Amino acid sequence: MPQKGGFEKNVKRVSEIGFQTIQIFPGNPTGWKMGKLDAAAIEKRADFLDQLDIAPLIVHSAYLINLASSNKDFLVKSKKLLDETMERAGFYCAPYVILHTGNHGGQGKEKGMTQIIDSIGEGLAKWPDSVKLLLENTAGSGTALGANFEELSGIIKSFPKGKLGTCFDTAHGWAAGYNIGSTKSADKVLAEFDRLIGLENLQVIHINDTRVKCGSRTDRHAHIGEGSISPEGFSAIINYGWPKDFPLILETPENGTDWDRVNLETLNSLVKN
Repeated sequence: MPQKGGFEKNVKRVSEIGFQTIQIFPGNPTGWKMGKLDAAAIEKRADFLDQLDIAPLIVHSAYLINLASSNKDFLVKSKKLLDETMERAGFYCAPYVILHTGNHGGQGKEKGMTQIIDSIGEGLAKWPDSVKLLLENTAGSGTALGANFEELSGIIKSFPKGKLGTCFDTAHGWAAGYNIGSTKSADKVLAEFDRLIGLENLQVIHINDTRVKCGSRTDRHAHIGEGSISPEGFSAIINYGWPKDFPLILETPENGTDWDRVNLETLNSLVKN
């Protein structure tokens, strides 16, 4: 979504298109600083979202955060920014913060996983009780962790039940080798997710197409119907039986605002009443 024009103008636009939930970055997604905090502006934003019946407001953390980093200074900065993001989400009355699990950078999967778990453990005591951290599956490129369900499960099950949740990105899952291209294969993937992580721990879906081959371990988002995941696969995902207010977020390329409408119309055409 283009940011020019301010929060209210953009939210009004997406509401007019037909979207019912939005995801924002609370600061520069590729920087270390949060946006300026203005209590009056935040309250105004919350009221505006209520007026347009848009909920929930989901916060995505900055891409720089890496809890598996082998660089100590980078790790300290990552933990600090995540703490600030969780706090900001609390001010926004956002129930979820989505986090990419991180890259171990060559220090090894086991050490990286332990570091992620320890870092989250440090933060939990400080974070608002009203905000849940959601771990997003990755495409698995390089030394990225969290591409497979076993790794996500290992982190989530290191904490008391319900403390953490997950966000499933369809493009990342496809790139990591989870074939969701048909009803049968998508049902199989979700059954595996349920067995290893638990569907009760899935709070958000990023519904994205991708131009890459299944298992390529490359993160390249595409518009719905313009990539490798078939309409049958998307239909299976969105009609799986989620609660009525379950949030699905589009993260398709920003190459023209008309695509927002086209993507939503495409997905709505697949909804089975």
